[in-house]
Amino acid sequence: MKILAAVSMASLLVQVAGARKAIRDQVPYDTPSGHGKPENVARDMWTAGSGLAAPWPVLAAQTIGTLMLFGKPRPWVGRALGWLGCAYIYGHLSERSIRASFRHPDTKTTPLTVLGTVLSIAMALSGLARRERDVGTR
Repeated sequence: MKILAAVSMASLLVQVAGARKAIRDQVPYDTPSGHGKPENVARDMWTAGSGLAAPWPVLAAQTIGTLMLFGKPRPWVGRALGWLGCAYIYGHLSERSIRASFRHPDTKTTPLTVLGTVLSIAMALSGLARRERDVGTR
């Protein structure tokens, strides 16, 4: 659980950095299911997120889950963070701005998007792989 907590904390820091950059540079969400406007990025962070970060309520839930991992072990929290990592993977791959940063790398956005995607994968694997180990020990 400590590895998952560390990965989730790192993911959270990258998400917050992405939110900061998206608000500053006005990078709206742009997915197949919806599009935001650059002037509404700060407002959209409360509902749909931005082109570089999940919405504030999701990040708050991740923060709570991550802090819970440092306390008494609760397997359901690890699974929940694993599924959140899966949702982040989908979110990263569906965002036009993130796909664009993979195709046309730059020194400011690409490190955030690559690190965010890698940490999402690590979060999903460490959170959901734990379930397999928990099931095998019962």
